[in-house]
Amino acid sequence: MADSRNPCAELNTATSAEQLLEAFVQHIKMQRDYSDHTVRAYSADLKQALQYLCAASGDEMQSLRGADLAQYSLADMRSYLARLLSDGYRRSSVNRKLAALRSFWRFLVRADLMSDSVLDYLSSPKMPSRLPRLFYREEVEAILRRPSADSPLGLRDRCILEMLYGTGMRVAELVGMDMGSVSSSEGTVRVMGKGGRERIIPLGSHALKAVDRYLQEGRSQLLSSNPSPEERSALFLNHRGGRLTARGVRWIVNKHVRSTGSAGSPHTFRHSFATHLLDGGADLRSVQMMLGHSELSTTQIYTHVSQARIRQVYESAHPRAQKQSSEDSAREDE
Repeated sequence: MADSRNPCAELNTATSAEQLLEAFVQHIKMQRDYSDHTVRAYSADLKQALQYLCAASGDEMQSLRGADLAQYSLADMRSYLARLLSDGYRRSSVNRKLAALRSFWRFLVRADLMSDSVLDYLSSPKMPSRLPRLFYREEVEAILRRPSADSPLGLRDRCILEMLYGTGMRVAELVGMDMGSVSSSEGTVRVMGKGGRERIIPLGSHALKAVDRYLQEGRSQLLSSNPSPEERSALFLNHRGGRLTARGVRWIVNKHVRSTGSAGSPHTFRHSFATHLLDGGADLRSVQMMLGHSELSTTQIYTHVSQARIRQVYESAHPRAQKQSSEDSAREDE
């Protein structure tokens, strides 16, 4: 009888590569609780990789078995990554494809289809050092004023923007909120983050006011006359009365951001939330908890952003840091 605790128990060297891939996809979906987006991306990435490896070695994808996958060497994998980069894929995309391959190969090791994974010896392509895009505080204020307060959709949009900037939550966390997620009396919001980790984030007065007004004057008009239990529980609704989707939130944010002449996404609000907190004196550990980062090192990028902002302010404001005019320079050279 197969071991129900081991997702690889029924796999063997005779299992086809396509069946192995399907077993892996079911594993990360059902047991690892990966998001639907990640499952689709990993599945596509792995099919692309297997097709390349088969073509390079002269194998037929349909006849590839579990035992055959162990034949691919570190050189084969390096060749595949080099091909992706030469084809114009971004390093971030190549790293995701490599992450999918690593996960799949480790899955095969646990199934005893190979002794170890050659991918554990392969380094990821180095990412260029880039600081996240931010909104200046003046930009944030302009964007938050864009939605109309005279319509249900405008009240909803203003509430969404205030929540994104006021909490730094992810889009998936925002659309997953229910009616009981916000506590006006305690001034907090409860969100379900990555890995099923729940956290509670403080809500400022502006966000609380936006939530209260949306609930009193906006949401009831968006709710359909015969709502389903899911629609009745959802905090943010679309114009048809259903739960608002992540795609819908991105469209809403993009519309209001572009109307001010700025550029950014919902995640730009998250970056701005963290940086503005640190600029105001918040400690790194508190920001980590509010963002829901499992590792403090992930939050530390915002300290670099803050330092860059400080430098920019210094050079534009301090009289001895500003560029000298040619006349001043000539006078000092005399």
